[in-house]
Amino acid sequence: MTPGDITIAVTVFDRRDYIEQAVASALAQTFPVRVMVVEDCSPDKSLESFVLSRFGSRITYHRNSLRRGLFDNWNACVQLCPTPWLCLLHDDDFLAPDLVEAMVELAAKMPGKGLYYGRCNYVDSNGRSALVSTAPDGPKWQSADVVSVALFNPVRFPGELFRADYTRALGGFCPTSQFSGDWDMWFKLSLNYGAAWTNRVVGNSRSHKAEGRGTVRVERNGKYQGLIAMQAKKNSALLRQRGVEVFYNRAAALKAYPVPTRFLLEYASGFSHRMLAYNVGQLLASRPVHAGYLLFQTLARCLGPGFVSAASKLYNTCKRTV
Repeated sequence: MTPGDITIAVTVFDRRDYIEQAVASALAQTFPVRVMVVEDCSPDKSLESFVLSRFGSRITYHRNSLRRGLFDNWNACVQLCPTPWLCLLHDDDFLAPDLVEAMVELAAKMPGKGLYYGRCNYVDSNGRSALVSTAPDGPKWQSADVVSVALFNPVRFPGELFRADYTRALGGFCPTSQFSGDWDMWFKLSLNYGAAWTNRVVGNSRSHKAEGRGTVRVERNGKYQGLIAMQAKKNSALLRQRGVEVFYNRAAALKAYPVPTRFLLEYASGFSHRMLAYNVGQLLASRPVHAGYLLFQTLARCLGPGFVSAASKLYNTCKRTV
């Protein structure tokens, strides 16, 4: 792998407030690479001229003729990619200046993989660092364990680099996925071609509650936990077809990753009855991480889903008045 083998694709819809920082971070790599912007038929008709007026010939710009949606716009990036390797950069995230340097280093240490990834900072809407994603135990560079990738998505945007031709061979990202189309592809690449990670921090993932974000919509309708479980089960089934006896264990998953009470407080009041019951069931099966969690769990167990919905309404009412 050399920098000339790499393209960074900035995926764009309507986040004009952040896009300059995203594109600038792709252009400011210590190892310069090709940069393209792929706009998914934005309602902002002047977005293309806005981006080109700031970056000009340093980038290529493509606008889809029809709206393709999040995951199918990634397929557009794969189709347009002129190089073997591709990094997807969301328009509200931004890269560390040494992402490409770190990926070239990683590929030299762990050659022949279809997917490479590193760690990311989580930042708020203003770009201030909140925390750094957890690095697995072990050396600085390590091959990914495909069983672990099947049960938990280790790849955080924008810290990934993958083979475009391998992705095309696997059929591309699932365009109808509601949430886990990225994890689905990372697992398939890991299973068929191998993956490796570095513990270097290579990107900044912005956490904010913008209405247009697909993850926010999934959280608000209560499908977040269910979609994660469904993808883990799907991945496990593919492994079993290869002779690896792996089964998704909900109890073990909720022990390792308990349902966040903040998630329920923010969104449960808007859940359907079915999704409320499902998420409360997940809460009751989770490992209590502190005394407050155990108290919330106990009240939900005694008072039922109605308590969680009422607590969510009260939480949001108080938040609006602060």
